[in-house]
Amino acid sequence: MAGLVETTDFNAVVSDIYEASLSPVHWDLALTGLVNRFGRARWDVAMLVWERTEPGGGRFIAASGVHEMARAAYVQMFAGRNLWSVRGHGMPIGSVTHSDHLVDRAEFIESPFYRDFLAMFGMQVALLGSLDRQSIDHLGLCLPGPPDCDVSRLEEAVALLIPHIQRAVRISRRIGEAELAAANSIAALELAPSAVLLLDERLGLVYANPHGRALIETFHLADVSGQVRFASPLREHLLRLVDPASLQHCHPFRLQRGGLDGLAAMAMRIDPDRMGGLSQAGGAARLMVVAAHNPKVSEEGVDRVREWFGLTHAEARLALLLAEGGRLEDYCTLRGVSLNAARFLLKGIFAKTGCNRQSQLVQLVNASPIHWASGLPVGDLPSPIG
Repeated sequence: MAGLVETTDFNAVVSDIYEASLSPVHWDLALTGLVNRFGRARWDVAMLVWERTEPGGGRFIAASGVHEMARAAYVQMFAGRNLWSVRGHGMPIGSVTHSDHLVDRAEFIESPFYRDFLAMFGMQVALLGSLDRQSIDHLGLCLPGPPDCDVSRLEEAVALLIPHIQRAVRISRRIGEAELAAANSIAALELAPSAVLLLDERLGLVYANPHGRALIETFHLADVSGQVRFASPLREHLLRLVDPASLQHCHPFRLQRGGLDGLAAMAMRIDPDRMGGLSQAGGAARLMVVAAHNPKVSEEGVDRVREWFGLTHAEARLALLLAEGGRLEDYCTLRGVSLNAARFLLKGIFAKTGCNRQSQLVQLVNASPIHWASGLPVGDLPSPIG
């Protein structure tokens, strides 16, 4: 295959894409393979989303590298409303473009989507692909990342893969792809892997999914009247967030009590006009709180593991998380992917390191001089892999 895209990598991703057409849960593996094979370091996020701009709304088909909380925040507040979505709505079907060609970057970094959401991840730009359109809805592929990176190889790969993604999505739709509003339904929240709480304007509990009810019990969050208790100044901050006049749309925080491990959480203001499937159970809700374990690894450590063992950025992140006591399931939660996607990455790690068991990999990473050599540039470290 001509250009920057190798035939082997391309064929592997295409195979995953068509597998996803028959099994929608396979989509996150396909996206993980795409960014893992063609993305740059720290450019390892992909979102496949149906969106509409009037009124704003959306539904994830799949994502890679997007935590459950971030998905919920995007759908609730920014889907179909951010500058990339609005201006990308008119892109020709099958086209790929850099976000700078749609929106002036200075204008974009002043937008709520960047200030309240992407800024915390250091993402200012994206590759945007237009896949399909149905009436007022459009299907887009968004691969956001940091500025000043050469992503020509990734852009070429996306341009070649778009026709295959289009066909696969249409096949999925014909065999029962869920409706646009399904992402906001109570059924979806009941099955969500994260704790979800819906609160009224005074922070009273309107709804909690099973994980949310367990969260309330574990952290003793509710009083006898059903009021959810948050310590000051968090409570005051959330009450201000409820106010529709507030310029802030979401607020990340951490729940902690005693010796319990902290839980990462995000509060998001709810627009009553966009309640969708939640209208009956959560009609009075004005705030959504999503909480989940959020294991983290240092980016410096990821860079050193990547350089030392010749791994991709995603593979290095998984290897380091496992070495620091995490599980495959923790990686799935952190990166918003399925267990199959994590196993796909682990298989690549094993092939590159010569390991065949997780315990062997953990021992290898922990025995490697990736921590004590922090004074050296990573490029100066020799590679143990020939």
